This record gives sequence, structure tokens and C-alpha cells, in this order.
Amino acid sequence: MMPSLVLFDIDGTLLRPCGLGRRSLDRAFLELYGRAGVFDGMRFHGRTDPEILGDGLAAVGAPATDFAHCIGRYLEHLEVEVAQSPPLALPGVEELVAALDAREDVFLGLVTGNVRRGAEIKLGRDDLFRRFPLGAFGDDHADRSELMRLARRRAAEAGYGAFAPERTLYVGDTERDVEAARVGGVVAVAVATGNMALDMLAETSPDHLLPSLEPASRFLKEVLACPR
Repeated sequence: MMPSLVLFDIDGTLLRPCGLGRRSLDRAFLELYGRAGVFDGMRFHGRTDPEILGDGLAAVGAPATDFAHCIGRYLEHLEVEVAQSPPLALPGVEELVAALDAREDVFLGLVTGNVRRGAEIKLGRDDLFRRFPLGAFGDDHADRSELMRLARRRAAEAGYGAFAPERTLYVGDTERDVEAARVGGVVAVAVATGNMALDMLAETSPDHLLPSLEPASRFLKEVLACPR
């Protein structure tokens, strides 16, 4: 079998969407600007951390130059939130990631709107971050489609190979993930483990549509063996 590059979104795909990031940002903005509820009603899912934080800064009338300080406070609060949380991995994730990681013809990576340190904190709760040797993150670029291209380039630069588009899979749980895969020219794998129902995801016409990532055997047979 030809080698495959399998890239994963994080929130709602690998991990439960349980509000850790929102609570951490709320606390950071309350601490720094004395404003509560800045992110109420704001969509987080499918967006990058810089996009979300930028909207928050605009809402409180703070300059964009505050970004670095704000993201630092956010990450400090996120570490506390994650340390106090129960396991975050969605059902089937640990089994699937372990199965993919064990294969010589599969290389794993991340494409996520989380900044790299945020991804490390969240995935570290279930010891998953080490399974993904490469990736592209929210602090690399605000456009998820560009992150897709960057992840593929990093895979080539790391010596994993120049993966053909049909052997590069992106697994996500929102219409933005499907769109990013489409624009990036890779295989779109949509999984209904986040806030979008299966029928809503079906309307985005992904290459593969799954209700969840369990059992691992379904992903290996239906997706990996027949990427597109």
C-alpha cells in the first residue's frame, strides 16, 4: 500500500468539545481587561485561536499588539483547566491513533486552529501529543487551508516523503474542516463527534463520513484502504 499522511483536527475530532478553551479565554480577559462574557455567543469551532482572540481584543477595544500577552495568559489558564479535567479523548481515538501510529505506511500529523502550545497542553492530558510528529498550528497561519499545505510541506521536509493529494487525509468534525481539505486538495474525512450532526456534515459532501472514530477497524478499512 502507498504511504499515507493522516492529519487530524483536535477539538471535537480527537478531544471532547467541553469548553476548556472558552473558559480559559474568559478568565484571561477578565483578568487583563476586567470584562466578563467577552466570548459569549462567539463561535469557536472550526476557527483558529488567533481569529478568536483577535475578535476578543476588538470587542474590548484592545490593540492587536496585546495578542502575545493575552495568548500567554490564556495558555496558563488552559494548563490549569486541563490538569483538573477528566480524560479528554473521544471514544475510539486512543485505539485508532495507536493503530495508525504502529503502521509503517502511515504518518500522523495535526492541522488545527490551536496554537502549538495549546495543542500540546490539550493532547498531553491523554498522552496523545507525542503520537503526532508533525503539524501546522494556529500560530503558523490563520487560514486552515494554508495550514494544510504547510503540514504537507513539513512532512516532505522531515523526510517522510511528498505525499500525493489522494494519499493525504484530513479528519475533522466541521464544515470548515471539509472546506479546508477541499481547498488544500486532500481527502476530506468528516466525523460527527463534535457539534455538527451527521446529516449536516453529509451536506458538505466529504469524501468519507463517519459517525465516530470507533471502531478503529472501520477507519482502517473504509477510509485508509480507499482514501478517495
